[in-house]
Amino acid sequence: MYLPVILTLMLIFVTKLTICNERPVIGILTQEVYWSRLNNLKPHDKSYIAASYVKAIEASGGRVVPVFTNRTTEYYTDVVNKVNGILVPGGGWSFNTSFGISHSTNEVFHNAKRINDGGDHFPILGICLGFELLLIASIGGKNPLKRCNSNNMNLPLKLIPTMEEKSVLFKTMPKDIRNILLTEPVTANHHNHCVTYKNFTSMDLDHFWNPMTINEDVNNLTFISTVEAKNYPFVGLQFHPEKNAYEWEKDDPHSWSAIYSARYFYDWFVNECRKNNHGYVNQRMLQNELIYNYPTTYVAKWNSLFEQVYFFNE
Repeated sequence: MYLPVILTLMLIFVTKLTICNERPVIGILTQEVYWSRLNNLKPHDKSYIAASYVKAIEASGGRVVPVFTNRTTEYYTDVVNKVNGILVPGGGWSFNTSFGISHSTNEVFHNAKRINDGGDHFPILGICLGFELLLIASIGGKNPLKRCNSNNMNLPLKLIPTMEEKSVLFKTMPKDIRNILLTEPVTANHHNHCVTYKNFTSMDLDHFWNPMTINEDVNNLTFISTVEAKNYPFVGLQFHPEKNAYEWEKDDPHSWSAIYSARYFYDWFVNECRKNNHGYVNQRMLQNELIYNYPTTYVAKWNSLFEQVYFFNE
């Protein structure tokens, strides 16, 4: 009498193993122009995405749809059912989870957690601000961050030895990339907030996340620079791997080894997005939401932190 149930479970297991979505679509959260240096350039636009994030996803084989801020819970539930993963980008923002990108990250985090708890595979990658917002979402909106100074710092990662065997990023990382990341100053850091070991444990972040790497800011304050969720395909990077190849306004590392090693993180993420079969109802709906419907604006000539930006009036 148990044979049909066993066969059904086996089929579900085999199906999950064999899913290889060759057309992954990744949602990138927008953030409000008001909180950025772009406000003086485009005060009439509501939100933006730096084009470097889009280029990084495209270089790894994905397509992008913008995910807008200040929408309803139903909107974000619909989004995670249509796209194959979510990227939470870096930027500047208030850490209040009731509005803006903090709100949308919180909504996406809990929707993605629910989906994974149901047996699906839905990844999230948080970069810099995104790293911080994922941590905040995981502890109910509390703020674990400490002021620090890691602006315009190019650093090698310091792997926590006891965590390597638990890591999804480093355990299977090619040896040449691992060697570059751990020995050369190739990670671009631009942040004024950090998560210390003390705050990480005292605020129970260690219940949900594993800290993988550490670094020091200009004042030798040790901060956690990479985290991985213990039971979910969620990863946070305090540094910016998209800047190595696509941003030129700061002294970010642009050597071959810097670009080669940085690509690994987006390649890994997009490959994780291939592991579910979420999709749009029809091709026309997808085409109407893709980032290709929006123009880029060259903002570097206005002393912006970015080369190009997508602006949105919604």
